[in-house]
Amino acid sequence: MRLPGMKLSDRITWAVLCWIFFNLLWLRFVEALAPMWLGGVLATVGAVAMVLYWPRPREEAEEDLETPADGQREGIAGERRG
Repeated sequence: MRLPGMKLSDRITWAVLCWIFFNLLWLRFVEALAPMWLGGVLATVGAVAMVLYWPRPREEAEEDLETPADGQREGIAGERRG
């Protein structure tokens, strides 16, 4: 299974949401066994890793906008215009 590519703003948003969710789970289930600051450190490391290493989107949009060999692009109806 391949992870979907996300833009930087999407990765930051999901990292913050996951950070909050991880800390809430930590408070509910793990706080009695380990201190809260440890959960914050682990959540921060996970969020930074998510932003840095999550797959980026492919640049298909740029490939579609390349000019053909004859120098003309297709119009809405498919006709060539220059």
